[in-house]
Amino acid sequence: MLLQRHVVGQAPTNLYVVALEDTLETMIIDPGVEEKEADAILQRILKPGLKVKFIVNTHGHGDHIGGNRFLKESTQGDILFHEKDSEMITKPWAYFSESAKRRIPCPSCGGSWSIVEKDEDKGRATLRCNDCGFALEALASPPADKLLHGGETIEVGSLRFEVIHTPGHTPGSISLYSRDEEVVFTGDTLFRGSAGRTTFLGGSDEDMMKSLSRLMELPDDTVVYPGHDEKTTIGTERRTNPVVLKANRP
Repeated sequence: MLLQRHVVGQAPTNLYVVALEDTLETMIIDPGVEEKEADAILQRILKPGLKVKFIVNTHGHGDHIGGNRFLKESTQGDILFHEKDSEMITKPWAYFSESAKRRIPCPSCGGSWSIVEKDEDKGRATLRCNDCGFALEALASPPADKLLHGGETIEVGSLRFEVIHTPGHTPGSISLYSRDEEVVFTGDTLFRGSAGRTTFLGGSDEDMMKSLSRLMELPDDTVVYPGHDEKTTIGTERRTNPVVLKANRP
């Protein structure tokens, strides 16, 4: 298996390129690319001759979906994401409007969102905090070529990835697990030493605890590739991650 990590966007987000060595059949995970990065990232992906079969979002937040449209147009790869994050991904202005309406706290200062800017023609939406000015931006994705539900297997040549539904950060968060390659891509569910926020619209502490417990059923040597920060292993997180320890507490 060939594996590349590209750190993209303001968040910054881990974009993963997973390919089969002999055929170069490829899956791209979480292309949270900003428009100004698009051409450079596309060249880095396509220059080696990689053949993009799938574009997969682990969840629907803007820092994980920004490159869906241009990658779809450039590679014709199939877009895959979970059904429960579908509207968040294809209509981010609706998600942002509901976040402001429900007074979901700003992750920067804890204040309330009050400004929603949208341009549906360009597929762009921005949510700003009225207190500190912090902004979340999203570029709408084309609709999924296939909606995921959890339990499917994504095949990239001979590489096989099990789709594990791991809600908590968002209702439609997923992780992608390869038993043969001993890797799992966890999006914003599990990080090195922490776990994803549950304070965004659709987040759930209860679901997050269940999802973390589900991931801890994987073998200790499984390498964890998260949506942000550096890689880790399931065994390390089982022993040291305070959120995981809380989730597994009797």
